[in-house]
Amino acid sequence: MRIIHVIAVFLILLVANVSDAADRKWQTGRWTDVGLHRTPWVGDPVNDRMPPGFNRPKLTEVARYVIETDDRRIVLQDMVALGRDPFDLHVIIGRPVTFAIEKKTAYIKLDGNEYRLLVIKSERKKKP
Repeated sequence: MRIIHVIAVFLILLVANVSDAADRKWQTGRWTDVGLHRTPWVGDPVNDRMPPGFNRPKLTEVARYVIETDDRRIVLQDMVALGRDPFDLHVIIGRPVTFAIEKKTAYIKLDGNEYRLLVIKSERKKKP
């Protein structure tokens, strides 16, 4: 009986995650820029494991991305240290991208996977 309850809970969670992805307002745009940023807000796993006297606070390098649509320019930042996630290998400047934005989180669809990035700035494009 307990196994049935575990399976039922698992199925409910699975359906909830699928319905969340379907409820998002997906948009398309193009990757226009990729760069590096140093931030104290993302932990560095190597530095965090050091003993208390040796783990001086250090700025962690994270990737920054820019997506442009017809009317918006969106600056995004990865939430993990550079090289810890294969996402940055899939971003190619000039290629189209499918994304959805909910509050300060951007959901990116790439190669059948969904990635989460932090929205740093979303602004209207200046018209010439």
